Amino acid sequence: MAEKAPDSKIVKCTLNYDDHIPNISLNQYLFREMSKWKSKVAMVNISTMEELTYGQLIHDVNHLAAGLQASQGLKYGQCVALVLPNCMEFVVTLLALSQLGTVASFVNPVYTLRELEHVASINNADLWICTPEFVPLLSKLGKAGYSTRAVVIDCSNTKASQWHMILKSGRSLTVDAPNLNVFEDLATMPFSSGTTGLPKGVMLTHRNVVAALCQFKAWSPYTEKDINLGLLPMFHQYGCMMVLTTLAVGAKAVILPKFNFPDMLHAIQKYKVTMIPLVPPIAVLLAKHPAANNFDLSSVRAIVSSAAPLSLEIIKTIISKYKWDVLQGYGMTECTLATHFMPPGQRKYGSVGMIMPFYESKIVDQNTGQDLGAQQVGEIYVRGSMVMKGYRGNPGATAAMIDEQNWLHTGDIGYYDEDGFFYVVDRLKELIKYKGMQVAPSELEHLLLTHPEVTDAAVIGMPDELAGELPRAFVVKRSGSTVTAVDLIRFIEDQVASYKTLRGGVVFIDAIPKLLSGKILRRELKTLSSKL
Repeated sequence: MAEKAPDSKIVKCTLNYDDHIPNISLNQYLFREMSKWKSKVAMVNISTMEELTYGQLIHDVNHLAAGLQASQGLKYGQCVALVLPNCMEFVVTLLALSQLGTVASFVNPVYTLRELEHVASINNADLWICTPEFVPLLSKLGKAGYSTRAVVIDCSNTKASQWHMILKSGRSLTVDAPNLNVFEDLATMPFSSGTTGLPKGVMLTHRNVVAALCQFKAWSPYTEKDINLGLLPMFHQYGCMMVLTTLAVGAKAVILPKFNFPDMLHAIQKYKVTMIPLVPPIAVLLAKHPAANNFDLSSVRAIVSSAAPLSLEIIKTIISKYKWDVLQGYGMTECTLATHFMPPGQRKYGSVGMIMPFYESKIVDQNTGQDLGAQQVGEIYVRGSMVMKGYRGNPGATAAMIDEQNWLHTGDIGYYDEDGFFYVVDRLKELIKYKGMQVAPSELEHLLLTHPEVTDAAVIGMPDELAGELPRAFVVKRSGSTVTAVDLIRFIEDQVASYKTLRGGVVFIDAIPKLLSGKILRRELKTLSSKL
């Protein structure tokens, strides 16, 4: 049971766990753990069929770090952008950059030039590590004044691949590794929209990431014998950390370069996958898609679901259909990994679990700011060792997210019960979640307002069983305009990544409902949308 001190409404973890977090860097921590299983297979890529043992992974990281330092002159504190699909090279590169004291910034490979310019203005990357497909877009980025220096990974031709040649060159070299302050120096910089707005660079220190690995290991559903499916995008914090936690316990990661449901089912059957970290839309497919009936999925013992709420109906269907365990958690990129998770040996389906090690949590009344007790609904706050250092170059957004007492305001509405299990019931923040990916309404609204035929616009999430939510725009046309919904959908498609497009359609209305302050009344739009 979770602990509440007398007269306190702060909920803490009281289950037994190792509360020691070593003061070492990300690569040092994983090297220490991975050295225990040098002969075991650490990762396999289902596309190339290539395998890496833990021993080979350690050697490759050392060689790549030495090669990058010698050939690219990488120095402590520099930022390197990783623009890669899921692959073993992503993990090798991340750990090599950690060893060099550089910052690994995760960038979505499907970003458009406009989105890429925004990201580059934040991370100011000195080097881009990418695939050949990304190079033409990178060259356009150079015209805006950003660095286009790149190391290209071509997994289809490793003999000619620049990245692979640099790794090979490092075999005869040694790394001049800097001394790091793990509490201050950054390990990674993923991007997140926070509770609103455009993506922001989330500064995660080595301490943040190592604490997350220790935390997950303390409550880990994984064991050394597990075979875990790496299908979530590694440029997303959830996907990256699920692979790193796999390596931290000596399990095997089966890597899918790109999500495709039949490929996923085939990989589960072929490699006898035991654990599947996923997002709710994939859980819905497993529960309802008939293709799943054509594969032997009996090796699976559990799924781990996060990034968005998973309905009780889908949980019950999966348990009934497959006899799998369903482990639901809750967290944010700004919290490195999970803040709440199902504790060992305890389940309350529909809940996101209890507060995890190294964190404490509370519920706060949105209007009065008062702490609330059990069964009282308010905003979820969290505080602990894994909360980000802040948003890069954006102290205002950091202050809005983390208060003076170091409580992070999640923007999610929920409550906890008498046993300390937390439940998420609503979203204070405006973000739309499409297949677990963040879509900021304000970004799409801003783009719509640049169209000469649009005088006002608002975007909401429309519920969808498979995707979670679909972005839908409500638009006020200029008087006499003949612009169509298709015109505006295509206008947006040309400027954003595919997951941000207006899949929920465009609805024309006479006026956007707003408060006198100008704040959009999105609940009114959602009510209107439900009647269409």
